[in-house]
Amino acid sequence: MKEVVHVVNNQLVGVYTESEYSTDKNRPTILFLNSGLLPHIGPYRLYVKLARSFAKLGFNCFRFDLSGIGDSEKHKDSRLYKLQHRGDIKDVIDYLQQECGDQSFIALGICTGADNAHQTLYRDDRVVGAVSIDGYTYPTKRYYFNYYLPKLFSLSSWMTLFRLTATKIFAAKKTEKEAIFEGIDMSWNKPPKNRVEKEFRDFIQKDKSLLAVYTASWPYNYKDQLSDVFSSIPFGSNLQTAYLEDAEHIFPLAEDRAILTDVVSNWLQDRFIS
Repeated sequence: MKEVVHVVNNQLVGVYTESEYSTDKNRPTILFLNSGLLPHIGPYRLYVKLARSFAKLGFNCFRFDLSGIGDSEKHKDSRLYKLQHRGDIKDVIDYLQQECGDQSFIALGICTGADNAHQTLYRDDRVVGAVSIDGYTYPTKRYYFNYYLPKLFSLSSWMTLFRLTATKIFAAKKTEKEAIFEGIDMSWNKPPKNRVEKEFRDFIQKDKSLLAVYTASWPYNYKDQLSDVFSSIPFGSNLQTAYLEDAEHIFPLAEDRAILTDVVSNWLQDRFIS
């Protein structure tokens, strides 16, 4: 196995892991997209291990840092970060086509990386698949049932409710600093559901593939929740979901990283190895 550092546009730094079957250009190259501000090694070196595992299956892999993250330089223009990063991913795909001869791609990411993977799948026809880990999801009736029913019979849940209620009633006046931080929204804002539905329909029409993986840290609590949300869409084999109910969002445990590796490896073999 060979790993080579590439610098795209004298700005974006990444590591190219060559497939053990490097002469086979029919298999897509897997792009690893940053999760938040984590660099291209991924949480707990997850991306390193995944790239090396997938290279053994015959897939070239490129794990790189978007502009302003890790080893990559910032842009000097005034575009929004999301637009800069979309441009970064396009530049990387252009570069790999020209310099490495790669013709098709799979985008993989966690959380904000899943957001970028989804958008890349939708916007670039050279991208034939995506692995979205803790990406877009929306609640269903079954989700609420699964979430709230156990709490009705949990003493600790009732104690927490009473504690939070009492805190709101008897809380002292907030300091100026506390008030400022309370007004900051640190959550990842999902796009409107109708927009995501349109994008899903588009990639199915183009016969692209999506593996959506969810962990226990996400507002997702049963395997078919995503397909239930978009029940009117005929996903067929274009969508596969996996619910890793014991795994945490950034996969701190080796056993959960191994399960994720197996899930993605099986999907890659089913969809892209004939």
